[in-house]
Amino acid sequence: MSYMRSEARQRQILACAKRVFAERGFHAANVSHICAAAGIGRGTLYQYFANKQSVLTAILRETLERVRALMEKMAAENLYPPPETVSRSLAVAISAKQLRRVLAVVFEDGDTLRILLREAVGLDVEVEKILAEIDDALIGIVERDLRRAMDAGYLRPLDPRAIATMVVGGIEKLGLAALRSDAPVDLDAMAKEAAALHAVGTLSHRLKDE
Repeated sequence: MSYMRSEARQRQILACAKRVFAERGFHAANVSHICAAAGIGRGTLYQYFANKQSVLTAILRETLERVRALMEKMAAENLYPPPETVSRSLAVAISAKQLRRVLAVVFEDGDTLRILLREAVGLDVEVEKILAEIDDALIGIVERDLRRAMDAGYLRPLDPRAIATMVVGGIEKLGLAALRSDAPVDLDAMAKEAAALHAVGTLSHRLKDE
C-alpha cells in the first residue's frame, strides 16, 4: 500500500465509515466493518479514533465545519441589487439558489443525510449537542439571509428566526420522509419549493389584492 499522509488517511477512514454507518446503521456497524471498508487494520484506525462513536462524532464535526465555513463565506457576499430592479420570480430564484447552497453543504450525499437525520439522533448528549449546533448554524445562515433580504427591501417585516426555523425544519422533515420511502432526495426541488413558500406564500395569484 502506498504511503498516505495522516490527514488523508483520516479523511479516508471517515469517508468509509460514513458509508458503513449509512448502509448498516450505527448500532449494527462495528469497527471491523469500518476497517474492512477502508482496507486497514484495527490498529491503524485506533491511531485516529478511540471507538466507532468517536468516528461518528468526527463525521458530524466535519459537517458542522462545512456549515460554518459557508456561513462566513455568505456573510461577505452582497447579492441584493435595488428591489425596484428585480422581478418577483427572480427574487424567488435568488432565494432558492442561496438555499440550495446551504443544502448542498449539509446533505452532500445520501449517506450524510441518513446519518444526520436518522443514525445520529438520540445516541448521547455529545452527539445531540453537535446535531443541535449543526441545526443552529443552518438556521443562522437562513436567518441572516432573510434579514439581509428584508433590510434590502425584498421582504415585508417578519421574524427571520421563526421563518428560518420553519424552513430548515421543513426541509429536514422532507429529507427524513425521503429516507423512509427510499425515494431520491431532490435538493433542487426542496430549495425551490421552500423559497417559493417563504417568499411568496401559498395563496393563488388569481386572488385580488383587496
